[in-house]
Amino acid sequence: MEVLLSLSITLIIVLTLTSLFHLIQYGYGSHDQNNEDIYIAAKQCSQYTIGTTYIEAGDVLRYRNFEGEETTLEWNQQRLVKKPGYEILLFDIDDVSFSIENDFIYMHVIRNRQNYTFLLTYASLWQEEGDNNETLPSDIQE
Repeated sequence: MEVLLSLSITLIIVLTLTSLFHLIQYGYGSHDQNNEDIYIAAKQCSQYTIGTTYIEAGDVLRYRNFEGEETTLEWNQQRLVKKPGYEILLFDIDDVSFSIENDFIYMHVIRNRQNYTFLLTYASLWQEEGDNNETLPSDIQE
């Protein structure tokens, strides 16, 4: 009788710990899975903007690529969208903004009241041809 009682108590403890372990594992797994897409989108944005020149950085990031085509990254209906073409990079976000700090462009993403900040690229301002105010040395001007 004592052996059956001790086995049943042991079985109850093992089942409780197993269900608790699965619950904890599910909580950590879903948290990582929900935010993994933010890191992937930040890497895509960095690859799109590296070596480009920006036109505007704020609520949207407007920049020109190597071919001179203007592209925009913006927050639209809780999504991060790249235009032209309407490529959706990230879903279910509360806000996206872009800032320039210390000559670098940063992307700020808010999801579920959590802030994420990512370094995208070096901030090089796009200038119209003819807006260049630099003067060339006299031996190059000739």
